[in-house]
Amino acid sequence: MHPRARLIVATLLAACGDAGAPTDAPVDVPEPTPAADVPPAPPTPPPLDDAFRHEDLEFLRPGLNFGWPVESVHITSYFGWRTNPITGVGTKLHRGLDLRGGPGDLILSIGPGTVQFAGTDPLLGNLVIVDHGLGVTSFYGHMQDLLAYTGMPVDRGTTLGLVGNTGRSEAPHLHVTIKVGAFAIDPLWLIGAPLHPYTALANHISEED
Repeated sequence: MHPRARLIVATLLAACGDAGAPTDAPVDVPEPTPAADVPPAPPTPPPLDDAFRHEDLEFLRPGLNFGWPVESVHITSYFGWRTNPITGVGTKLHRGLDLRGGPGDLILSIGPGTVQFAGTDPLLGNLVIVDHGLGVTSFYGHMQDLLAYTGMPVDRGTTLGLVGNTGRSEAPHLHVTIKVGAFAIDPLWLIGAPLHPYTALANHISEED
């Protein structure tokens, strides 16, 4: 190459830099920092199966057709806490209604269903339990005579027995308990206007009059 041409090439290379070299210096990209170990949030527990919530009872009402278990209604003791009627000392939970009646008065099923139990209970004496479906059962205690049997289908108003004074009782009357699942509720929530500001109280214990 002519010496002058070499000089021109050398001048151009010096001005433009080495074409074979990278124009930018490599940039170090930092490795992503692993996220700190954060413990997972505890799972939200499912809501408690509370048979006393007002909306639960509202849901049940359209599917139930309940009436009073006696022909002449006279409530002598309501659902809730009361003075112990046997000893007169202290309070105890009354898980139902007491209805006045004379010996031999008819006891009627509050609604359609099937007799789940007909026999004797240490506290409620001669007792009939009716399964109404939807988790609802009704208890009729202190009967003088049983006129129903286990497995018997019943309708609203079917005679189950006669008012009496058996079991832990001081005078002839009918004790009625209504349960939704394992809980006793105020029967007036399903067969009449409720008289209590609360909806119900739990009953995981044996029936007590």
